[in-house]
Amino acid sequence: MIKIGTIIDERYEILKEIGRGGMSIVYLAMDNRLKKSLVVKDIRKRAESNNEMLVNSLVVEANMLKRLDHGALPRIYDVIDRQGEIYVVMDYIEGESLKEKLKREGTAAADDVINWAKQLSDVLGYLHSRKPHPIIYRDMKPDNIMLTPEGKIKLIDFGIAREFKTENSTDTTNLGTKGYAAPEQLSGNQTDAKTDIYSLGVTLYHLLTGKSLSDPPYELRPIRTWDPVLPEGLEHIIAKCTQAEPGNRYQSCEELSYDLLNINKLTQGYKHKLYKKLAVFLIPAVLFIGFSTTTVMGYKGMKNDQLQDYMSLINEANSYIQNDQSDQAGKILEQAIKLDKGRAMAYNNLLDMYIQSGEAEKGLSNIERYIDDGYGKIDGNSEVLFKVGMTYFDVEKDYFRAQEFFNRVEAKDKPEVEYYKSLAQTMGSLNIDYKKFAGDLDAFETFTDKARNDGKKIDSYNSLANIYLSYKGQIPDANKRAIQLINKANDVLLKLDDDFLADKYANDFELKIAQAYYSKGINSEDKTAASDDFEEAIRHYSNLLDDGTGGDMNQEEYMIKIGTIYQEMGKREQAAEQFNLTLEQFPASLNAYTKLGNLLLDIEHTKDESIRNYQAAVKVYEQAAQLKGAAKDQGYMKLKKRFMNLNLVGQGG
Repeated sequence: MIKIGTIIDERYEILKEIGRGGMSIVYLAMDNRLKKSLVVKDIRKRAESNNEMLVNSLVVEANMLKRLDHGALPRIYDVIDRQGEIYVVMDYIEGESLKEKLKREGTAAADDVINWAKQLSDVLGYLHSRKPHPIIYRDMKPDNIMLTPEGKIKLIDFGIAREFKTENSTDTTNLGTKGYAAPEQLSGNQTDAKTDIYSLGVTLYHLLTGKSLSDPPYELRPIRTWDPVLPEGLEHIIAKCTQAEPGNRYQSCEELSYDLLNINKLTQGYKHKLYKKLAVFLIPAVLFIGFSTTTVMGYKGMKNDQLQDYMSLINEANSYIQNDQSDQAGKILEQAIKLDKGRAMAYNNLLDMYIQSGEAEKGLSNIERYIDDGYGKIDGNSEVLFKVGMTYFDVEKDYFRAQEFFNRVEAKDKPEVEYYKSLAQTMGSLNIDYKKFAGDLDAFETFTDKARNDGKKIDSYNSLANIYLSYKGQIPDANKRAIQLINKANDVLLKLDDDFLADKYANDFELKIAQAYYSKGINSEDKTAASDDFEEAIRHYSNLLDDGTGGDMNQEEYMIKIGTIYQEMGKREQAAEQFNLTLEQFPASLNAYTKLGNLLLDIEHTKDESIRNYQAAVKVYEQAAQLKGAAKDQGYMKLKKRFMNLNLVGQGG
């Protein structure tokens, strides 16, 4: 056992013990160089038989995990091998395990389980597609799934010392975990991707029903046996995942992910409609097969008109995107891909469409499927590979994955990729030399200034602005630089006079400038300059409101932000008016109620105690208390505590 306060490798300070297993103790530690919380797993060598072989296997596995790079996997930073002990340094994951959540709540909501299932299927698919050998997780269960405060899934206990935990109903054996292991695991046969899919199905079943195979009736029943309102599509997915014969399950996580994305189609009603459509389709399909045979003979003649037809489809899709008809646009872009599968534009526009819809992960999954299959040889197409890399870099902030794609891009085709390689390597590092980093950003901006005016130049300015906004605490004048870069991008946008590009970037740029001015005002020591920055931020947020950008959720957020800015400026009356306007438009906005309640208390505290009147504040508090989810909302609970401290409400609220 490590003594609290011990510093390992002159870097990692042990803060406290947070868990232990049969061969390891887990500690929360502080990286004293980066001031970052990490986990140190202490794996002790012992004098038991086969111990050396067992410990060596742990080191091999830890080093293997260091090479994995996925948002749902904890990153392993270091493996320190000393005489008598091994320390594995990895991410500290904030949140709780699904086991803990299940214990507290009994069951999980179907929508949450579907969301988690999509994330889990994605990370398992990533593991199963590793080269040269697929990685089989073999221990899927609620205990090993962490849920972060942001609702993201993290897969933990990734095999390190997993064989050696003390036996009990949920502990791991070398065959997996009792109650979750697939039949082929329990019988000692070869495991593969379908084994993980089985365990995932059992895990989903447990989360939805609160029942495991260790509980009566000791079998998997259709989930709607336990709750008839659960989705029919989810029942179908779990049943297929948990088939006893591996050949009857989903054969890959790709298949599973497809059904999860189309879960509403997995109903008897939908299938009945589909069968009717198929019956109508059969005769035309036969005719089409005969027609296709003769068409091949005229392919060379078609080639001359192919580009014109391709661009016609691209333009048609762009029109649908501008009119918020992404489903139709997606179908048109898929047609363009089939027409000319080696040309980059349709793939890249399809990915852009998903990004604009807030579905970047889905878009990446679709495009990477084409790349992995070598479809149209786009696995060697620098334009497509660069676009995927940029999406990981700019949207997903996954710099390790971005590097992977940038390294596959030919620099002669995309000279700017050399800058992105360097930046991705820096931003993915725990040790950043910010002086050198700022110099690299300056060099890239100079390179971009000299480039011709096109969409790529706008992309580069936009990426640079994103970087400055992400590192405003570390790079001097970062907000100012971000604003300058967005203004440069806007200048290029105006010169190009391209409606599609304007639609793609205009609102994003407006939001970035609003955020930058607000942050600039917050950090300014000059009150006059700060006031000017706040006014600019309000102007840009108001522009977003006037444009009706992003649906109700964003509109609510922008209105509350304007109220918050007024409050920062000391204009409390305007702030209160803004929060009230927000509540008129969004009467269920708990955030707006909380902001207004705190503000009204602050206003009364500026008055002499003898004339304070909390009536309006109490009314706002009482209205907030009636809203769904108030009791679990941290902002509301803090507001409640303030009211209780002032004896304005009782202990019961």
